[in-house]
Amino acid sequence: MLDLDDWLADFLASPDLGLLSPAALRLGRRLLVVRQALDPLLVDPLDRALLGLGPAPVEEELGRAVLSAVATVEGGAPAPDAAGLEERAQAEPRWWPLAAQAHAASSAGREQQGRMRLSVQELPYAFPGELDPVTVDVLAVGARVLPALHVDWARKLTDHAADALVLDCRALGLWFWPVLRSMATERLVKPVSALARARRLPPGGLGMAAAYSHRLGAPWAPLVDKGGDADRLLAALAIIGERPQG
Repeated sequence: MLDLDDWLADFLASPDLGLLSPAALRLGRRLLVVRQALDPLLVDPLDRALLGLGPAPVEEELGRAVLSAVATVEGGAPAPDAAGLEERAQAEPRWWPLAAQAHAASSAGREQQGRMRLSVQELPYAFPGELDPVTVDVLAVGARVLPALHVDWARKLTDHAADALVLDCRALGLWFWPVLRSMATERLVKPVSALARARRLPPGGLGMAAAYSHRLGAPWAPLVDKGGDADRLLAALAIIGERPQG
């Protein structure tokens, strides 16, 4: 099995900045050794904000604006105009779940809206490869809402949202990271493991799947073994970051 501690130490001794996706930076902010190693190397204010090294910049382009909002809320502050940002992002599936998460973290009203919609026990039909509002609500407010729902309905919502796992790994979005432990986790082990056979995953996609598998308490090493350095980096940052930090 790959020794993630040794691999991460080697990476930090001579970082390949080309491996640093926004997801990797977000995971890396939990590790002081990562922040210290990358601090002298990162120039982009957005990259620095995602790693927790500075304030989130004002951005106009949708993707960067969403990531800036994510950096803001992960830094403990509400994102400005989070409602308008989610409205813009609804037309871009890659960014909609992250914008919804930033909105819910910034607005009690958005959380209540999601809570009400998830309490209506009716699932929409979604074409394969498409996001629907129920799935986005699960990702946005599920960490606080799902544990309060009836167990059978929570399982159905988990099964419904699980179809978006492959979209998440293709987008390197970390959409499921905040909500994973609040879902019916036993229903997710099989679909996460199946990501090993998914097509069109970018570098890092299998590493994200491995991070999810580790968080679910399922075998993660086979997913990393099928990937490359970007996958190893994401898995290392996620798994090592889960340990108590001294």
